[in-house]
Amino acid sequence: MYGVLKFFYFLFQKARSILDPNLNPLRHAPTHVRYIASILLLCFWCLAFGLYIGKPLSIGYNMLGHIAVVSMAFITWAVFKQFNRIYGPRDGTQEWLRSPDHSSRCDEMTDEQRNAKAKEWNK
Repeated sequence: MYGVLKFFYFLFQKARSILDPNLNPLRHAPTHVRYIASILLLCFWCLAFGLYIGKPLSIGYNMLGHIAVVSMAFITWAVFKQFNRIYGPRDGTQEWLRSPDHSSRCDEMTDEQRNAKAKEWNK
């Protein structure tokens, strides 16, 4: 029984290292290359399983469904990253200084204020 559990744990770890985008070899590629590579891989996997099961007419629908899911995952990631860039804490601020609702504080300067302060210090 212990050997079976070890085997399933081994399979879980290997599957995690393949499917996690921060652990697999695609982590070194730019985002757009990672997106295209993911779509190509999922299309080939859909083709392989469709041919194995024997339903060649449903392969196209399966590929389109997978492309939609992967595209939405990448779009969601891009939106979260954009919102973090726009509404996240600015460089040089401490997270513990922020309000509970994470709104801007008076000690955070805008880019124009930082540029003016830098020019003032460089004089």
